[in-house]
Amino acid sequence: MKVKLINSDGNPMPEHSLRSIYSSDLHFEPMKRKSEVGSDGTVAIDTSSKGVALHAHILVPDFGNVWVMADNCGAGYNSDSGTLDFVSESAKSRLSEVNKLTETGTFSPECLAHREACKELLEIATKKPDRTGFFNLKALYHALWAGEYAIVEKSRQIIAERTQKKDFLFGCNTFAYKGDTPYAHYFKKVLNFGTLPFYLASLEPEEGKPKYERIDTILEWCERAGIKPKGHPLWWGHQAGIPKWLEGASWSDAQKHCERVVGRSVERYKGRIGIWDVINEAHDWANGLKLTHEQEVEITRICCETTRSKDPDATIIVNNCCPFGEYSADGMVHLGPVYDKVYTPLAYLDDLMEADVDFDVVGVQIYFPARDMLSISKLLDEYARFGKPIHITELGVRCAEHQAQGQESQQLQRTQGEWHFPWSEKVQADWMEWFYTMAYARKEIEAITWWDFGDPAFIPTSGFLYEDETPKEMYFRLLSFREGILE
Repeated sequence: MKVKLINSDGNPMPEHSLRSIYSSDLHFEPMKRKSEVGSDGTVAIDTSSKGVALHAHILVPDFGNVWVMADNCGAGYNSDSGTLDFVSESAKSRLSEVNKLTETGTFSPECLAHREACKELLEIATKKPDRTGFFNLKALYHALWAGEYAIVEKSRQIIAERTQKKDFLFGCNTFAYKGDTPYAHYFKKVLNFGTLPFYLASLEPEEGKPKYERIDTILEWCERAGIKPKGHPLWWGHQAGIPKWLEGASWSDAQKHCERVVGRSVERYKGRIGIWDVINEAHDWANGLKLTHEQEVEITRICCETTRSKDPDATIIVNNCCPFGEYSADGMVHLGPVYDKVYTPLAYLDDLMEADVDFDVVGVQIYFPARDMLSISKLLDEYARFGKPIHITELGVRCAEHQAQGQESQQLQRTQGEWHFPWSEKVQADWMEWFYTMAYARKEIEAITWWDFGDPAFIPTSGFLYEDETPKEMYFRLLSFREGILE
């Protein structure tokens, strides 16, 4: 399959964009990237499948530096599709989705104007061959904006028309709790759900000698403040989940230790902690014990069955990261072996369902994915197909631009953002509000957990509070959102 990515000046897009292209099936399952970039900028993609979607990371002026998807308006492409103009195809694909979303309901002038502009500019692009790249890219810009307005406004309509989710969990990790400080005051005012740290490398640095004191302190505060607690994670193949004594463990020993440490924590807190991320990122991403796919499924079963045996009433979450699975196309993982076919979260969950692993909730992490809101919503459709509730377990975007490297990157910071505009308090608050609106409207989503509540944060500058514990705009935006949905 051949694909061209043409910039607004009629020339091929930068090489990093050309090399980013990968194909997936129509359910976001990536195929390993095998491509060649020709001297004219045309990319030849090796794919034997029919009905594929194409993804590329490109700069869309005045929208952002984002992943964009083209899927032939839902029908997919095949090797007989000829040489595809990716920008034009992605604009047409998004326009098709916007048309479906806006068939019923009332939408803002901004949404409808972007929709109509996309239609018109795609038509103009066919009539001005010397400026095709310019008008196609403008059409894509309008298509992406129309899609975001459409999904957020449709979500607001759903929220306004239904009985509200009174038990919905608005959460964050509680790791920075230090007593009666502004952090604790602001946390309990805006959130009702707190994640407590059960990272094994810190919890049990010496085998058989767990240290629960810090967890106990945070849990007692949660109970006093009326914050529902969750334990995270009971088992994780990451460095934070593998103490020195567990490194290099055999499969037999790994199973025994897993059952022991999971069972011990659940039993200790039965009746106090009723929600657990029982396993984290066990889809090849963090596989420090070098398990096979079959063993990753089996270790998940051990986590779930042990938790169920110790507390039959517990809510069991299987937590997953990198939800679009782009790392699979790259053939890379964070830790552990790289198999010929790298496990994605969706493939892993498919295998859990096939193996009848007993769990209650699908956990999805969505750190800024460089995707627009409609693409995120489409992905969540795939996680919803398992028929289980969904918790957004980790989430975060920054409020300030990171330190750029190089002249090109610095120029991009000044003129373009990763999402709409360069990161700021307002852009961060906009992203949060739009995401929470879209997610809250979905019937299967029962919890959203931001990561972290205060700076310094895992994603730099992503906290609700600055380091001096004063709140950012995002804090007040979430407070208003919660008050609005409860009216």
